[in-house]
Amino acid sequence: MQLEHENTDAAAIPTRNVGRVEKTLVKITELFSGIMLMGLVGLLVLSILSRDVIRFPVPWLEEIATLITIYAVAFASIGAWSRGAHISVELVPMAIKGVWHSRYALFLQILSIVFLVLAAWGAAEMMQRSANNRTTALSMSFSIYYGGLLLAFAGMVFASLLRLVGEFFDKPKQEG
Repeated sequence: MQLEHENTDAAAIPTRNVGRVEKTLVKITELFSGIMLMGLVGLLVLSILSRDVIRFPVPWLEEIATLITIYAVAFASIGAWSRGAHISVELVPMAIKGVWHSRYALFLQILSIVFLVLAAWGAAEMMQRSANNRTTALSMSFSIYYGGLLLAFAGMVFASLLRLVGEFFDKPKQEG
């Protein structure tokens, strides 16, 4: 009897693992984006104080603030994409009923993955092309900025792949 119970639990493991990975991804990205947002506010306050109160402007604070903003948005977008909180038009899915609804959702998921892979590829190309371009104050490579875009798109591809795997393993089998 125990062996049969283990077999039925083993069939459910991929579903639970995918769900756990998605929840962990959302928690991590929300934590990172929140920390970066607090850091951004701190940098902006420091920039204002140094420029207006102390009268000693620190030019590299703006470059760091820009970098933190890009990565905060990258992590937040991964979390939003994982939760399905992105903007979507619901008119077509509401009109489609039955088995075609799940096929339409599968088609949209695959189409999203293709778009996100192309966008990540473009970000990687821009990282390579801008490797020798430097910022003014800190002389950082602009590829670091494009790295945030690559991170965002690659993370959204990962989240979409998790959702796609969940589509196959989360659904109960239809009888008939």
